[in-house]
Amino acid sequence: MDAKLYLAISSVIAFLYGLAFELFPGPVTALFGVTPEAHLTLNLRFFGAALIGLATTQWLARDFKDWDAVRGVLIGAVAGDALIGLVNLWGTFRGLINGLAWSSTLLVVLLLIGAFYCLANPPTRAT
Repeated sequence: MDAKLYLAISSVIAFLYGLAFELFPGPVTALFGVTPEAHLTLNLRFFGAALIGLATTQWLARDFKDWDAVRGVLIGAVAGDALIGLVNLWGTFRGLINGLAWSSTLLVVLLLIGAFYCLANPPTRAT
């Protein structure tokens, strides 16, 4: 997998999650066993907006020719995914969200593996 494919996959996933949090915060929280309430809905919409912004950045970064710029986006993805994974695990172990959260944890781990792979295998430069 190259960085272009990873960024495309990651951006689509971020966009779909972001769209779900923006348009359907109540049903999404109910899926995870959480009672939707106004403050939670507002926070989910903020998170959804941030995910859509991230998706846009990653989608546009697919076509960057400058590896340093792509590398910066990949490092940002690692930082964000690692923190999302930690928060997700914390919420799961504390019983704040149900077992469905393990699917999100698995997805974040796969995204982290992909980003680390891309960072460890930069494109070769033509001489």
